[in-house]
Amino acid sequence: MPLRSIFEGLGDLFTWTFKAMPYIGPAANVVFWSIIAGGIFYWLREMSRHEKQQG
Repeated sequence: MPLRSIFEGLGDLFTWTFKAMPYIGPAANVVFWSIIAGGIFYWLREMSRHEKQQG
């Protein structure tokens, strides 16, 4: 599979996503921020567990 096919597929995906954004509205921001906040919380919890095991 050539790289061109991969990049064209990604381009089509992004084009479709950005066309759907006006219908989703601000809910997309809430979803993205929730995912980011959840990832940060998970990472901090794992770092705390790791620090307790080391010390």
